[in-house]
Amino acid sequence: MRGYAVRRQITAAIWRCRKMSRGKLELVWTYYFDHTTMEQHFEKMARKGWILDRMGIFWHYRWSEPKELHYAVAYFPGGGVYAPPTGEELTFEEYCQMAGWELAAEHGAMKIFCNERENPVPLETQADIQVKNIRKGSRRVRIADGILGIIGWLLTIYFFLSLYFDGARTLSDGSGLTLAFTGFMLGVYGSVEFITFRRWYKKAKANAKRDQSFTPTKGYPALSKIIMLLTMAAVVFYAFTAGGGLVLAVLAGYFIVYYFQDIIRNRMRDRGSATAANIGVNLVLAFLIFFVVFNGYYYFSSFETGDYYEERGFHLQWQENPLTLQELAGPEFNRKGYIDTENIQSSAFLSRLEIEQFYDEALSGAKGTPGYYLEYVVTKVKLAPFYEFARSSMERTYRSGENWQTMDSWGTGEKNELQALQSAFDREGQKIFRYLLCMGDRILKIDLSFEPTASQQEVILERLREI
Repeated sequence: MRGYAVRRQITAAIWRCRKMSRGKLELVWTYYFDHTTMEQHFEKMARKGWILDRMGIFWHYRWSEPKELHYAVAYFPGGGVYAPPTGEELTFEEYCQMAGWELAAEHGAMKIFCNERENPVPLETQADIQVKNIRKGSRRVRIADGILGIIGWLLTIYFFLSLYFDGARTLSDGSGLTLAFTGFMLGVYGSVEFITFRRWYKKAKANAKRDQSFTPTKGYPALSKIIMLLTMAAVVFYAFTAGGGLVLAVLAGYFIVYYFQDIIRNRMRDRGSATAANIGVNLVLAFLIFFVVFNGYYYFSSFETGDYYEERGFHLQWQENPLTLQELAGPEFNRKGYIDTENIQSSAFLSRLEIEQFYDEALSGAKGTPGYYLEYVVTKVKLAPFYEFARSSMERTYRSGENWQTMDSWGTGEKNELQALQSAFDREGQKIFRYLLCMGDRILKIDLSFEPTASQQEVILERLREI
Protein backbone atom coordinates (compact mmCIF):
# COMPACT_ATOMS: atom_id res chain seq x y z
CA MET A 1 0.00 0.00 0.00
CA ARG A 2 2.65 2.50 1.06
CA GLY A 3 4.84 1.44 -1.86
CA TYR A 4 2.04 2.15 -4.29
CA ALA A 5 1.47 5.59 -2.75
CA VAL A 6 5.14 6.42 -3.35
CA ARG A 7 4.96 5.12 -6.92
CA ARG A 8 1.83 7.20 -7.45
CA GLN A 9 3.66 10.38 -6.45
CA ILE A 10 6.67 9.46 -8.59
CA THR A 11 4.44 8.72 -11.57
CA ALA A 12 2.64 12.04 -11.15
CA ALA A 13 5.98 13.87 -11.00
CA ILE A 14 7.24 12.08 -14.12
CA TRP A 15 4.10 12.99 -16.01
CA ARG A 16 4.53 16.63 -15.03
CA CYS A 17 8.15 16.62 -16.15
CA ARG A 18 7.25 14.98 -19.45
CA LYS A 19 4.67 17.62 -20.25
CA MET A 20 5.66 19.68 -23.22
CA SER A 21 5.10 23.41 -23.36
CA ARG A 22 1.97 22.91 -25.44
CA GLY A 23 -1.21 22.39 -23.50
CA LYS A 24 -4.93 22.75 -24.05
CA LEU A 25 -7.77 23.79 -21.78
CA GLU A 26 -11.37 22.79 -22.31
CA LEU A 27 -14.27 23.83 -20.10
CA VAL A 28 -16.03 20.79 -18.67
CA TRP A 29 -19.33 20.59 -20.53
CA THR A 30 -20.67 17.15 -19.57
CA TYR A 31 -22.82 16.14 -16.64
CA TYR A 32 -20.84 14.58 -13.82
CA PHE A 33 -22.53 11.18 -14.16
CA ASP A 34 -22.20 10.97 -17.97
CA HIS A 35 -19.13 8.74 -18.13
CA THR A 36 -19.91 7.38 -21.61
CA THR A 37 -19.74 10.80 -23.28
CA MET A 38 -16.52 11.64 -21.44
CA GLU A 39 -14.82 8.37 -22.40
CA GLN A 40 -15.70 8.82 -26.06
CA HIS A 41 -14.55 12.44 -26.00
CA PHE A 42 -11.18 11.70 -24.38
CA GLU A 43 -10.49 8.91 -26.87
CA LYS A 44 -11.32 11.28 -29.73
CA MET A 45 -8.97 13.93 -28.29
CA ALA A 46 -6.18 11.32 -27.94
CA ARG A 47 -6.50 10.51 -31.63
CA LYS A 48 -5.84 14.21 -32.25
CA GLY A 49 -2.77 14.18 -30.02
CA TRP A 50 -4.28 15.65 -26.85
CA ILE A 51 -3.87 13.50 -23.73
CA LEU A 52 -5.92 14.28 -20.62
CA ASP A 53 -3.79 14.86 -17.52
CA ARG A 54 -5.85 17.02 -15.15
CA MET A 55 -9.40 18.15 -14.49
CA GLY A 56 -11.43 20.50 -12.34
CA ILE A 57 -13.80 22.93 -14.03
CA PHE A 58 -11.43 22.50 -16.97
CA TRP A 59 -10.10 19.45 -18.73
CA HIS A 60 -6.39 19.98 -19.22
CA TYR A 61 -4.58 18.17 -22.02
CA ARG A 62 -0.91 17.82 -22.87
CA TRP A 63 0.32 17.44 -26.42
CA SER A 64 1.58 14.07 -27.59
CA GLU A 65 1.72 12.05 -30.74
CA PRO A 66 -1.77 11.03 -31.89
CA LYS A 67 -2.56 7.57 -30.58
CA GLU A 68 -5.35 5.14 -29.89
CA LEU A 69 -6.10 5.14 -26.19
CA HIS A 70 -8.90 3.64 -24.16
CA TYR A 71 -10.49 5.64 -21.34
CA ALA A 72 -12.69 4.52 -18.49
CA VAL A 73 -14.40 6.79 -15.97
CA ALA A 74 -14.99 5.17 -12.59
CA TYR A 75 -16.62 6.54 -9.45
CA PHE A 76 -15.21 5.95 -6.00
CA PRO A 77 -17.83 7.09 -3.44
CA GLY A 78 -16.18 8.95 -0.60
CA GLY A 79 -13.33 10.33 -2.69
CA GLY A 80 -12.57 13.93 -1.78
CA VAL A 81 -11.60 16.98 -3.79
CA TYR A 82 -9.13 18.29 -1.19
CA ALA A 83 -8.59 15.31 1.11
CA PRO A 84 -5.55 13.09 0.49
CA PRO A 85 -6.26 9.66 -1.05
CA THR A 86 -7.46 7.08 1.44
CA GLY A 87 -6.04 3.58 1.72
CA GLU A 88 -9.07 2.20 -0.09
CA GLU A 89 -8.57 4.65 -2.95
CA LEU A 90 -4.90 3.71 -3.32
CA THR A 91 -5.79 0.01 -3.29
CA PHE A 92 -8.42 0.57 -5.97
CA GLU A 93 -5.98 2.53 -8.14
CA GLU A 94 -3.31 -0.16 -7.67
CA TYR A 95 -5.67 -2.90 -8.87
CA CYS A 96 -6.55 -0.77 -11.88
CA GLN A 97 -2.87 -0.20 -12.62
CA MET A 98 -2.21 -3.95 -12.54
CA ALA A 99 -4.80 -4.31 -15.33
CA GLY A 100 -3.10 -1.59 -17.38
CA TRP A 101 -5.37 1.26 -16.34
CA GLU A 102 -3.30 4.32 -15.34
CA LEU A 103 -4.92 7.16 -13.42
CA ALA A 104 -5.01 10.13 -15.81
CA ALA A 105 -7.11 12.64 -13.86
CA GLU A 106 -9.51 12.79 -10.97
CA HIS A 107 -11.98 15.12 -9.32
CA GLY A 108 -13.76 14.13 -6.16
CA ALA A 109 -15.34 10.71 -6.57
CA MET A 110 -14.59 10.66 -10.30
CA LYS A 111 -11.44 8.89 -11.45
CA ILE A 112 -10.48 8.83 -15.12
CA PHE A 113 -8.22 5.98 -16.22
CA CYS A 114 -6.29 5.53 -19.44
CA ASN A 115 -5.09 2.29 -21.06
CA GLU A 116 -2.70 1.96 -24.01
CA ARG A 117 -3.35 -1.75 -24.59
CA GLU A 118 -5.13 -2.70 -27.78
CA ASN A 119 -7.75 -4.88 -26.10
CA PRO A 120 -7.73 -3.92 -22.43
CA VAL A 121 -9.52 -5.78 -19.70
CA PRO A 122 -12.76 -3.87 -18.91
CA LEU A 123 -12.39 -1.68 -15.85
CA GLU A 124 -15.98 -2.31 -14.80
CA THR A 125 -17.03 -5.95 -14.54
CA GLN A 126 -20.27 -5.78 -12.54
CA ALA A 127 -23.07 -3.58 -13.82
CA ASP A 128 -24.96 -3.41 -10.53
CA ILE A 129 -21.89 -2.13 -8.68
CA GLN A 130 -21.23 0.42 -11.43
CA VAL A 131 -24.79 1.75 -11.18
CA LYS A 132 -24.51 1.97 -7.40
CA ASN A 133 -21.15 3.77 -7.55
CA ILE A 134 -22.31 6.26 -10.19
CA ARG A 135 -25.37 7.08 -8.13
CA LYS A 136 -23.42 7.56 -4.90
CA GLY A 137 -20.37 9.16 -6.50
CA SER A 138 -22.34 11.80 -8.39
CA ARG A 139 -24.85 12.51 -5.61
CA ARG A 140 -23.17 15.66 -4.25
CA VAL A 141 -22.79 17.22 -7.67
CA ARG A 142 -26.35 16.35 -8.66
CA ILE A 143 -27.72 17.83 -5.43
CA ALA A 144 -25.69 21.00 -5.96
CA ASP A 145 -26.88 21.27 -9.57
CA GLY A 146 -30.44 20.64 -8.42
CA ILE A 147 -30.27 23.42 -5.82
CA LEU A 148 -28.82 25.80 -8.40
CA GLY A 149 -31.56 24.77 -10.81
CA ILE A 150 -34.28 25.54 -8.25
CA ILE A 151 -32.67 28.91 -7.51
CA GLY A 152 -32.50 29.52 -11.25
CA TRP A 153 -36.22 28.87 -11.73
CA LEU A 154 -37.05 31.11 -8.75
CA LEU A 155 -34.96 33.90 -10.30
CA THR A 156 -36.80 33.41 -13.59
CA ILE A 157 -40.21 33.62 -11.90
CA TYR A 158 -39.11 36.70 -9.94
CA PHE A 159 -37.94 38.33 -13.17
CA PHE A 160 -41.31 37.90 -14.89
CA LEU A 161 -43.17 39.18 -11.82
CA SER A 162 -40.87 42.22 -11.73
CA LEU A 163 -41.41 42.71 -15.45
CA TYR A 164 -45.14 42.99 -14.80
CA PHE A 165 -45.04 45.24 -11.72
CA ASP A 166 -42.19 47.55 -12.84
CA GLY A 167 -41.26 46.65 -16.40
CA ALA A 168 -39.17 49.73 -17.18
CA ARG A 169 -36.98 49.29 -14.11
CA THR A 170 -36.60 45.57 -14.75
CA LEU A 171 -35.80 45.90 -18.45
CA SER A 172 -33.23 48.63 -17.76
CA ASP A 173 -31.33 46.56 -15.22
CA GLY A 174 -28.60 44.88 -17.26
CA SER A 175 -27.25 42.96 -14.30
CA GLY A 176 -30.75 41.77 -13.42
CA LEU A 177 -31.44 40.68 -16.99
CA THR A 178 -28.15 38.80 -17.10
CA LEU A 179 -28.87 37.19 -13.74
CA ALA A 180 -32.37 36.20 -14.86
CA PHE A 181 -31.04 34.71 -18.09
CA THR A 182 -28.34 32.86 -16.16
CA GLY A 183 -31.00 31.62 -13.76
CA PHE A 184 -33.10 30.36 -16.64
CA MET A 185 -30.07 28.54 -18.09
CA LEU A 186 -29.33 27.00 -14.66
CA GLY A 187 -32.95 25.92 -14.38
CA VAL A 188 -32.85 24.22 -17.77
CA TYR A 189 -29.45 22.64 -17.01
CA GLY A 190 -30.57 21.28 -13.64
CA SER A 191 -33.91 20.03 -14.97
CA VAL A 192 -32.32 18.20 -17.89
CA GLU A 193 -29.76 16.61 -15.56
CA PHE A 194 -32.44 15.48 -13.11
CA ILE A 195 -34.68 13.98 -15.80
CA THR A 196 -31.80 12.42 -17.74
CA PHE A 197 -30.21 10.82 -14.68
CA ARG A 198 -33.49 9.44 -13.36
CA ARG A 199 -34.31 7.88 -16.72
CA TRP A 200 -30.83 6.37 -17.04
CA TYR A 201 -30.74 5.13 -13.44
CA LYS A 202 -34.11 3.41 -13.73
CA LYS A 203 -33.12 1.70 -16.98
CA ALA A 204 -29.56 0.82 -15.85
CA LYS A 205 -30.75 -0.63 -12.55
CA ALA A 206 -33.30 -2.82 -14.34
CA ASN A 207 -30.72 -4.03 -16.91
CA ALA A 208 -28.18 -4.83 -14.20
CA LYS A 209 -30.75 -6.75 -12.18
CA ARG A 210 -31.94 -8.71 -15.22
CA ASP A 211 -28.66 -9.86 -16.79
CA GLN A 212 -25.80 -7.68 -15.47
CA SER A 213 -25.74 -5.75 -18.78
CA PHE A 214 -24.17 -2.30 -18.84
CA THR A 215 -26.23 0.75 -19.84
CA PRO A 216 -24.39 3.68 -21.48
CA THR A 217 -25.13 7.11 -20.06
CA LYS A 218 -26.53 9.92 -22.17
CA GLY A 219 -26.32 13.51 -21.01
CA TYR A 220 -27.12 15.63 -24.09
CA PRO A 221 -23.68 17.27 -24.37
CA ALA A 222 -24.76 19.56 -27.23
CA LEU A 223 -27.39 21.14 -24.98
CA SER A 224 -24.85 21.56 -22.16
CA LYS A 225 -22.46 23.33 -24.54
CA ILE A 226 -25.20 25.64 -25.79
CA ILE A 227 -26.23 26.53 -22.22
CA MET A 228 -22.65 27.34 -21.20
CA LEU A 229 -21.89 29.33 -24.35
CA LEU A 230 -25.11 31.34 -24.14
CA THR A 231 -24.53 32.11 -20.46
CA MET A 232 -20.99 33.36 -21.06
CA ALA A 233 -22.13 35.28 -24.14
CA ALA A 234 -24.83 36.98 -22.05
CA VAL A 235 -22.27 38.06 -19.43
CA VAL A 236 -19.90 39.42 -22.08
CA PHE A 237 -22.78 41.15 -23.89
CA TYR A 238 -23.86 42.82 -20.65
CA ALA A 239 -20.32 43.97 -19.95
CA PHE A 240 -19.98 45.64 -23.34
CA THR A 241 -23.48 47.13 -23.61
CA ALA A 242 -24.23 48.22 -20.06
CA GLY A 243 -20.89 49.29 -18.67
CA GLY A 244 -20.32 46.10 -16.73
CA GLY A 245 -16.56 45.97 -17.08
CA LEU A 246 -16.26 44.74 -13.52
CA VAL A 247 -18.28 41.67 -14.51
CA LEU A 248 -15.67 40.77 -17.12
CA ALA A 249 -12.93 41.26 -14.55
CA VAL A 250 -14.72 38.99 -12.07
CA LEU A 251 -15.35 36.36 -14.76
CA ALA A 252 -11.68 36.41 -15.73
CA GLY A 253 -10.70 36.20 -12.06
CA TYR A 254 -13.04 33.24 -11.56
CA PHE A 255 -11.40 31.24 -14.35
CA ILE A 256 -7.89 32.23 -13.22
CA VAL A 257 -8.65 31.12 -9.66
CA TYR A 258 -9.99 27.75 -10.73
CA TYR A 259 -7.17 27.19 -13.21
CA PHE A 260 -4.51 27.55 -10.52
CA GLN A 261 -6.61 25.84 -7.86
CA ASP A 262 -6.95 22.77 -10.07
CA ILE A 263 -3.15 22.59 -10.25
CA ILE A 264 -2.41 23.27 -6.59
CA ARG A 265 -5.27 21.15 -5.23
CA ASN A 266 -4.26 18.09 -7.23
CA ARG A 267 -0.57 18.41 -6.37
CA MET A 268 -1.22 18.86 -2.66
CA ARG A 269 -3.60 15.92 -2.74
CA ASP A 270 -1.01 13.72 -4.48
CA ARG A 271 1.55 14.65 -1.83
CA GLY A 272 -0.82 13.68 0.98
CA SER A 273 -1.28 17.21 2.37
CA ALA A 274 -3.93 17.61 5.04
CA THR A 275 -7.41 18.63 3.90
CA ALA A 276 -7.39 21.82 5.99
CA ALA A 277 -4.02 22.87 4.55
CA ASN A 278 -5.21 22.24 1.00
CA ILE A 279 -8.39 24.24 1.50
CA GLY A 280 -6.50 27.02 3.29
CA VAL A 281 -3.93 27.43 0.52
CA ASN A 282 -6.66 27.56 -2.11
CA LEU A 283 -8.68 30.13 -0.15
CA VAL A 284 -5.64 32.36 0.23
CA LEU A 285 -4.93 32.00 -3.48
CA ALA A 286 -8.51 32.97 -4.37
CA PHE A 287 -8.37 35.99 -2.05
CA LEU A 288 -5.09 37.23 -3.54
CA ILE A 289 -6.24 36.83 -7.13
CA PHE A 290 -9.53 38.64 -6.56
CA PHE A 291 -7.74 41.31 -4.53
CA VAL A 292 -5.57 42.02 -7.56
CA VAL A 293 -8.56 41.84 -9.94
CA PHE A 294 -10.75 44.29 -8.00
CA ASN A 295 -8.01 46.76 -7.16
CA GLY A 296 -6.65 46.63 -10.69
CA TYR A 297 -10.09 47.29 -12.14
CA TYR A 298 -10.80 50.28 -9.88
CA TYR A 299 -7.29 51.64 -10.39
CA PHE A 300 -7.56 51.70 -14.17
CA SER A 301 -11.17 52.94 -13.99
CA SER A 302 -10.07 55.98 -11.98
CA PHE A 303 -8.34 57.64 -14.95
CA GLU A 304 -11.28 59.86 -15.93
CA THR A 305 -10.78 63.46 -16.99
CA GLY A 306 -13.03 66.41 -17.82
CA ASP A 307 -16.14 67.89 -16.24
CA TYR A 308 -18.50 65.33 -17.79
CA TYR A 309 -18.55 61.58 -17.97
CA GLU A 310 -20.60 58.87 -19.61
CA GLU A 311 -22.27 56.35 -17.35
CA ARG A 312 -24.67 53.67 -18.53
CA GLY A 313 -26.16 55.72 -21.34
CA PHE A 314 -26.26 59.12 -19.60
CA HIS A 315 -24.02 62.18 -20.03
CA LEU A 316 -23.48 63.51 -16.51
CA GLN A 317 -21.45 66.06 -14.59
CA TRP A 318 -18.95 64.91 -11.98
CA GLN A 319 -19.93 67.29 -9.19
CA GLU A 320 -23.73 67.54 -9.25
CA ASN A 321 -26.93 65.90 -10.37
CA PRO A 322 -28.57 66.94 -13.65
CA LEU A 323 -31.47 68.61 -11.84
CA THR A 324 -31.53 69.79 -8.22
CA LEU A 325 -33.85 71.61 -5.85
CA GLN A 326 -31.41 74.51 -5.81
CA GLU A 327 -32.26 75.23 -9.44
CA LEU A 328 -36.01 74.94 -8.92
CA ALA A 329 -36.61 76.49 -5.49
CA GLY A 330 -34.42 79.54 -6.02
CA PRO A 331 -32.43 81.65 -3.51
CA GLU A 332 -34.68 80.75 -0.57
CA PHE A 333 -33.53 77.13 -0.70
CA ASN A 334 -31.23 76.11 2.15
CA ARG A 335 -29.12 73.05 1.33
CA LYS A 336 -28.70 72.08 4.98
CA GLY A 337 -30.57 68.96 6.02
CA TYR A 338 -31.08 67.53 2.52
CA ILE A 339 -30.02 64.06 1.40
CA ASP A 340 -29.37 63.05 -2.20
CA THR A 341 -29.64 59.49 -3.53
CA GLU A 342 -28.77 58.27 -7.00
CA ASN A 343 -29.26 55.06 -8.90
CA ILE A 344 -28.22 54.42 -12.51
CA GLN A 345 -28.73 51.18 -14.37
CA SER A 346 -28.61 50.18 -17.99
CA SER A 347 -29.16 47.34 -20.41
CA ALA A 348 -29.11 46.89 -24.17
CA PHE A 349 -32.76 48.03 -24.23
CA LEU A 350 -33.13 50.86 -21.70
CA SER A 351 -31.10 53.14 -19.44
CA ARG A 352 -32.60 54.39 -16.19
CA LEU A 353 -31.53 57.28 -13.95
CA GLU A 354 -33.27 57.76 -10.59
CA ILE A 355 -32.41 60.66 -8.29
CA GLU A 356 -34.12 61.66 -5.06
CA GLN A 357 -33.54 64.78 -2.96
CA PHE A 358 -35.40 65.00 0.34
CA TYR A 359 -35.33 66.81 3.67
CA ASP A 360 -34.27 65.04 6.87
CA GLU A 361 -35.26 66.74 10.13
CA ALA A 362 -32.73 64.85 12.23
CA LEU A 363 -29.93 65.94 9.92
CA SER A 364 -31.01 69.58 9.80
CA GLY A 365 -31.70 69.95 13.51
CA ALA A 366 -34.94 71.83 12.79
CA LYS A 367 -38.42 70.43 13.30
CA GLY A 368 -41.88 71.28 12.08
CA THR A 369 -41.19 72.03 8.41
CA PRO A 370 -41.41 69.23 5.84
CA GLY A 371 -39.00 70.91 3.41
CA TYR A 372 -38.93 70.48 -0.34
CA TYR A 373 -39.05 67.15 -2.11
CA LEU A 374 -37.78 66.11 -5.54
CA GLU A 375 -37.55 62.72 -7.20
CA TYR A 376 -37.23 61.97 -10.88
CA VAL A 377 -36.78 58.89 -12.99
CA VAL A 378 -35.48 59.22 -16.55
CA THR A 379 -35.91 56.13 -18.71
CA LYS A 380 -33.93 56.39 -21.92
CA VAL A 381 -35.11 54.04 -24.66
CA LYS A 382 -32.31 52.61 -26.81
CA LEU A 383 -34.48 50.47 -29.08
CA ALA A 384 -37.61 52.11 -30.49
CA PRO A 385 -39.86 49.00 -30.25
CA PHE A 386 -39.55 49.17 -26.46
CA TYR A 387 -40.75 52.79 -26.17
CA GLU A 388 -44.45 52.06 -25.78
CA PHE A 389 -43.67 49.22 -23.36
CA ALA A 390 -41.58 51.57 -21.19
CA ARG A 391 -44.23 54.31 -21.28
CA SER A 392 -47.15 52.07 -20.38
CA SER A 393 -45.08 50.32 -17.72
CA MET A 394 -44.17 53.60 -16.02
CA GLU A 395 -47.76 54.81 -16.28
CA ARG A 396 -48.95 51.65 -14.52
CA THR A 397 -46.13 51.54 -11.93
CA TYR A 398 -46.41 55.18 -10.82
CA ARG A 399 -50.19 55.43 -10.76
CA SER A 400 -50.76 56.36 -7.09
CA GLY A 401 -53.19 58.60 -5.25
CA GLU A 402 -55.31 60.35 -7.85
CA ASN A 403 -55.70 58.79 -11.27
CA TRP A 404 -53.62 60.13 -14.11
CA GLN A 405 -55.01 63.22 -15.80
CA THR A 406 -53.91 64.64 -19.15
CA MET A 407 -52.32 68.09 -19.27
CA ASP A 408 -51.08 70.37 -22.05
CA SER A 409 -48.90 72.92 -20.29
CA TRP A 410 -45.58 71.07 -20.77
CA GLY A 411 -45.85 71.14 -24.58
CA THR A 412 -43.49 68.28 -25.35
CA GLY A 413 -45.72 66.50 -27.83
CA GLU A 414 -44.94 64.93 -31.16
CA LYS A 415 -47.48 63.63 -33.72
CA ASN A 416 -50.35 64.63 -31.38
CA GLU A 417 -49.65 61.70 -29.06
CA LEU A 418 -50.36 61.79 -25.34
CA GLN A 419 -47.29 63.44 -23.86
CA ALA A 420 -48.01 64.58 -20.32
CA LEU A 421 -49.92 63.12 -17.38
CA GLN A 422 -50.31 64.45 -13.85
CA SER A 423 -51.33 62.98 -10.54
CA ALA A 424 -50.90 63.65 -6.83
CA PHE A 425 -50.45 61.68 -3.63
CA ASP A 426 -49.61 62.15 0.02
CA ARG A 427 -46.08 61.53 1.33
CA GLU A 428 -45.68 61.75 5.11
CA GLY A 429 -48.38 64.40 5.34
CA GLN A 430 -47.04 66.40 2.41
CA LYS A 431 -48.81 66.65 -0.94
CA ILE A 432 -46.64 65.52 -3.82
CA PHE A 433 -47.34 66.41 -7.46
CA ARG A 434 -46.40 63.74 -9.96
CA TYR A 435 -45.89 64.13 -13.70
CA LEU A 436 -45.17 61.68 -16.49
CA LEU A 437 -43.66 63.21 -19.63
CA CYS A 438 -42.63 61.80 -23.00
CA MET A 439 -39.49 63.56 -24.22
CA GLY A 440 -38.21 62.23 -27.52
CA ASP A 441 -36.20 59.08 -26.79
CA ARG A 442 -36.96 59.14 -23.06
CA ILE A 443 -39.79 59.10 -20.55
CA LEU A 444 -39.62 61.21 -17.40
CA LYS A 445 -41.44 60.64 -14.14
CA ILE A 446 -40.96 63.51 -11.71
CA ASP A 447 -42.32 64.09 -8.18
CA LEU A 448 -42.32 67.59 -6.66
CA SER A 449 -43.58 69.03 -3.39
CA PHE A 450 -44.89 72.04 -5.34
CA GLU A 451 -46.62 72.71 -8.64
CA PRO A 452 -43.93 73.85 -11.10
CA THR A 453 -44.35 77.18 -12.83
CA ALA A 454 -43.82 77.58 -16.57
CA SER A 455 -40.23 78.70 -16.00
CA GLN A 456 -39.57 75.74 -13.70
CA GLN A 457 -41.02 73.41 -16.31
CA GLU A 458 -38.58 74.83 -18.86
CA VAL A 459 -35.66 74.24 -16.48
CA ILE A 460 -36.75 70.63 -15.93
CA LEU A 461 -37.03 69.96 -19.65
CA GLU A 462 -33.73 71.66 -20.43
CA ARG A 463 -31.78 69.76 -17.78
CA LEU A 464 -33.22 66.31 -18.44
CA ARG A 465 -33.76 66.32 -22.20
CA GLU A 466 -30.09 66.09 -23.21
CA ILE A 467 -28.39 64.00 -20.52
